[in-house]
Amino acid sequence: GQVAAGSRPLPHLSRIIDGILYPLWDLGLKIGHSVRSIEDCVKIANSDMQSKTALIEARLITGDDALFARFQKTLISKCVTGYEQEYITMRIADQLSRRAKFGNSACMQEPNLKSGCGGLRDFQNLLWMAFFKYRTRTLKELQAHDLIGEAERKHLEAAYDFLLRARTEMHYHVNRAMDVLGKNLQPAVANNLGYRERSPSKRIEQFMRDLYSHSRNIFLITRTLEQRLALLPETRRLSGFSLPGRLSGLFPGGRKVVTEPVDGFKFINGEIHAASSRVFRDQPRRLMRVFLYAQQRGLRLHPDLAQLIRNQLGLVDRAFLADQHVRESFLAILDQRGSVAPILRAMHEVDLLGKYLPEFGKLTCLVQHEFYHQYTADEHTLMCLEQLDRIWEAKAPPYATYTPLFQKLERPFVLYLALLLHDVGKADSHGNHSLASCDLAMRVAKRLKLDEAATQVLRRVIEHHLLMASASQRLDLDDPAVIQQFAKQVQTQETLALLTLHTFVDAQATSDKLWNGFKDLLLGSLHHKTLQLMSGATEFALVEEKHREVLMQEVRHLAPENLSEEELQAHFATLPARYFQIHPAKDILADLLLAHEFMRLQISEEENALAPVVNWHNEPDRGYDAVKTCTWDRAGLFRKIAGS
Repeated sequence: GQVAAGSRPLPHLSRIIDGILYPLWDLGLKIGHSVRSIEDCVKIANSDMQSKTALIEARLITGDDALFARFQKTLISKCVTGYEQEYITMRIADQLSRRAKFGNSACMQEPNLKSGCGGLRDFQNLLWMAFFKYRTRTLKELQAHDLIGEAERKHLEAAYDFLLRARTEMHYHVNRAMDVLGKNLQPAVANNLGYRERSPSKRIEQFMRDLYSHSRNIFLITRTLEQRLALLPETRRLSGFSLPGRLSGLFPGGRKVVTEPVDGFKFINGEIHAASSRVFRDQPRRLMRVFLYAQQRGLRLHPDLAQLIRNQLGLVDRAFLADQHVRESFLAILDQRGSVAPILRAMHEVDLLGKYLPEFGKLTCLVQHEFYHQYTADEHTLMCLEQLDRIWEAKAPPYATYTPLFQKLERPFVLYLALLLHDVGKADSHGNHSLASCDLAMRVAKRLKLDEAATQVLRRVIEHHLLMASASQRLDLDDPAVIQQFAKQVQTQETLALLTLHTFVDAQATSDKLWNGFKDLLLGSLHHKTLQLMSGATEFALVEEKHREVLMQEVRHLAPENLSEEELQAHFATLPARYFQIHPAKDILADLLLAHEFMRLQISEEENALAPVVNWHNEPDRGYDAVKTCTWDRAGLFRKIAGS
């Protein structure tokens, strides 16, 4: 009573308190102490979220059991009941700011084991919020209420245990409180936790890969549980994917409600649900198509659907990898610039991306030994895609500088694919990873059935993805010979544009301290001078001409006998250069046959000679219908076709 009232305790009580407290301080322990009545505890708890959490977490060490039970009962009745939503809202806000402060990724090269994404605090946050909403104290209690599955509980417990062991070992090593597992500490901690590889780099890779896997489990599972347990506020739960500005008016807030199943799925309140548990077994290609629906409608996967995908990844077999419909859906996702990154991240989080592209899958949680890399190899790749998406409708520098270049790309999927594969060689190669990545990318291009032109551009971008940064920052850009040599390696204006964008986003995703205005100026200067040279130099015009000749040979080989050489020559002579840069031989032949049919009508005696020839076909795996019209040009033609 003396201490709680704030008055100075009598001498005999002071001696007891000091006799306990001072030796603990002398031992180096951090002891916070206070004496409060139950009423004081209630006031403190309701004044501050952190204090409320600490008091809710209180454990009885020794003393009056009945008093402690009364203290707990009073706290729940006066500090928890009625405060549930307020507390959870503050916890979510605290979690978002904390994650942003420590990198917003569970795969940082120097992770904060306590407060980072997928750290100990994420695990604890889940338990605290679940206690306020469901009055459960442990994961086993949550499981007993059927709120989480056994596998999820075991993954979380194993991850929490591993992170605690690593953090404790780190404390022993430095002999003080520390939460950031720096590169200088990783070898010793790995060794003391039983990683015995003779090669230090291999030892670190194995240890850190395990640590990243556990952190990733905490991050993904707690996030899923927050959504499933309805801990997140409604607006937050619907904001997983954002529609590009040009589409947001069609689906305001992403809340389009469709209750009738579409291709085995239901779209309800901004989320995709499976219409049945057999949706993927009945048609495995839906594993890819569901992500196309999510992208086109600005929706997110319901947690149960995400878990269903994880459970049925065994359907991704050789037949799935060779399926044309799956291939079409995947390329359609890559072609929707501005909204590719969140979809590929969602695919990676359910492990579908690594199954469909095993070359990329090997990068999962892979340590990068370069000093300036902030993230693991897979996280760096996904960050590259996010940086590229930011360019699409950017209004502020430095991103806005590259927006016109990005918007002019005719085949954005090539750039997204190049970014996705540019580091895949790091998984197996310790030499030139660019060449190793290039070889693996050619295997992917073959599986995806890319045409020869797209394959060659993909190869050049990946092979030279470090060239432009090196050339712009190390060579004399006022020397014509430097520009000439660089242009010869790049070869085409399309490759130049792709390399410029690739170089910028690669640097942005490597480290937030790597890029600056000077490097930006140098990159822009190299792009501008090379473009000027390519636009006027004869040898680069000859490269374009050679490409057109090869295309013509391919079309001639595919063409039916009733298509004359005269029509073929006229088609290649009259269409603009860009047409031949972006269309493969089979598309050019389809256009030729359409024009052939239209011209046949002009010389026929039928009365509908002037009617247009229309080719209309459904593209279910790309999520649209494609229509081509061949007719005489006239004012307002496109307006008339579009019906607007």
